[in-house]
Amino acid sequence: MRDEGANLSKRDIRLYLDGSEKIRFHYDRVSGRLSYNVRGALSPGTHRVEVEAGAEFGDNRGQSNSTARKGWTFTVAR
Repeated sequence: MRDEGANLSKRDIRLYLDGSEKIRFHYDRVSGRLSYNVRGALSPGTHRVEVEAGAEFGDNRGQSNSTARKGWTFTVAR
């Protein structure tokens, strides 16, 4: 997912890990990179990350309410 001229800020982004929203993530507007450090160890098995980004999450600056979504899974081995 890329910020193609949308000028997103952190408040425009939602991050979910296994369905639970995470608010302590870092978003670098210059590079467009988002990072999240898990507190503690994840259990072995498959986990899902979902990212949603869109103007409707922010302060409604008159932009269209389009949302981009991206999701993927990863596996933690024992």
